[in-house]
Order: sequence, then C-alpha cells, then structure tokens
Amino acid sequence: MKKYQSGFTLIEIAIVLLIIGLLLGGVVKGQSMINSARVRSIANDLTGIEAGWISFQDRYRSLPGDFPRASTHIATGTTNGNANAIVDATESGLVWQHLASAGFISGGFDGAAVSVTDTACQESTCPGNPFNGFYKISNSTNALGAVNSGHELTTGGNIPVEVMYELDLKIDDGKPDTGRLRSFVGGAHDVCVADGEWDVVNEQADCAGVIVLPL
Repeated sequence: MKKYQSGFTLIEIAIVLLIIGLLLGGVVKGQSMINSARVRSIANDLTGIEAGWISFQDRYRSLPGDFPRASTHIATGTTNGNANAIVDATESGLVWQHLASAGFISGGFDGAAVSVTDTACQESTCPGNPFNGFYKISNSTNALGAVNSGHELTTGGNIPVEVMYELDLKIDDGKPDTGRLRSFVGGAHDVCVADGEWDVVNEQADCAGVIVLPL
C-alpha cells in the first residue's frame, strides 16, 4: 500500500504569505500611528509647559521654582525659591511644584532637588512624557551647540530617535543642532546624532531634546 502525504499548494502558500504580509504591515502601520500620537502629545505638553512658564512670570513677576513667596502667595506647604533670578539645581524640582500649585499644570509634585546635567527624575517630582521619561527645566547648557547657560526645557529621555526627528520636524527645523529644539547633550543621548542629523537609521531608543525657554 502506497501512502501519499498531502502538502500545501502554491496557491495556499501564497495566501498564507499574503496574510502574514498584511499582518506585519498592520503592525508597522499601527506602531507608526502610535508614535505619531505620542509626537502630538509631546508637542502639546511642551506648548502647555511653555505657556505656564510665561504665565507664571506674568502673574508673580518671578520664575517658577525661584519665587521667594510661594508659601504665602500660592499655597501653604509650597517651598520658596531663593530669588536669585535663575532656576538652579536646588530649584529645578520646585518649578513643577510652583506651576502645579498655581494651577498652570496638572498634578502634584514634591519640589525635591534634581540633577541639571541628565534627564533622570522621579514621578513624584517631575511630570512624565509619553515614553516614561520626565520633563525637566533648569538653568543649564544641555542643548547641542549651547555656549551660554539658559533656562532649558528638556523633553525627558527614553524617546526613540525617529520620534525625536518627527517632533523636530513638527515644531522646528528637523535639525538636532539648530533652531529652538535641539538634541540633549550628554551620556547615552550623544549617539542620537550623527553628522549633524538625527541618526534615525541606527534606531536609538533613548534620546531627548531641549528647548531654550524665554526669560
């Protein structure tokens, strides 16, 4: 007795490959849509934070974080700044406490001191970006190409380089070393830029950007 073993026909294999291709295409498209939504979210966050930064100064005639009468003019329990006209290392965390207590951003923050030379922070101290990084404001030179220190708004880390590039195109010039949005300099983030461009090809997963804020 001969035994015959049936297999897939070419048409069946073609159909399976087509289905796999459609599924993979859907996954890639879905991820692209998710990233685009996150780009819009970051752009909206940055706009809101900048608006709060300016509005706070207009109301209190002081920088958020540096306001020396926060405990009496904003809310009981809010920590006062030292009124030296800059947001220094001890006041970087206070920025968010002052802005939130005054109603310019949502959330509650403890005002703890944070480093001004990296993107690390705690959820209790800094608001988070969509990639589990943290927004920070400090008087620093973290922006690529910065010569003089200034008040910088950092997007936080853990942002894929292709998202940083799309964000840069959306709100600025698409270049990591020019314009108002630039690459964060230091540590692992340096690999996000190559030859004056966002290094999208190498798909770096931990990038950050910096915006210099108006005084």
